[in-house]
Amino acid sequence: MQQVLRNERINIYRKHLKDVKETPLEDWLLEEIAEPGHLEDFVLTDEEIAHLESFIENERLATAIATLSIADKMVLYQYYFSELNDVEIGSRTGKTSQGVNKRRRRAIARIKKVYESM
Repeated sequence: MQQVLRNERINIYRKHLKDVKETPLEDWLLEEIAEPGHLEDFVLTDEEIAHLESFIENERLATAIATLSIADKMVLYQYYFSELNDVEIGSRTGKTSQGVNKRRRRAIARIKKVYESM
C-alpha cells in the first residue's frame, strides 16, 4: 500500500510535467524519479489535500482514500508526499509523534480494508 502511494506521487508529478509543456532532460528526469524529494515544486494546498482522492489515478485507491477524514489525509500527504517523519508532522500539527504514527497506521488500515473489500 505504501509503495502504491509513492507511485501515485510520481504519477502526479509526471502529470505536472506535461502541464509545463517542456520535455526535461533524460538525466534530470531519472534523478527526479530516483530522488522524489526533488518534487517540491508540486505542493498541494490544504484545500486540495482535503480532496486528495481526486489526485489519485487508481480508482480503487481513490475511493478508499475518500473514506478518510481530512486529518488522516493531511498526515498521509505529509508523510508520503512531503516525506516528513512523525516528529516533523507532529510539530506542524501540534500532535505528538506517537499520535501521528497511530493516526497514520489507522488510516493505512482503513484504506486496506476498503480497498480489499471492493
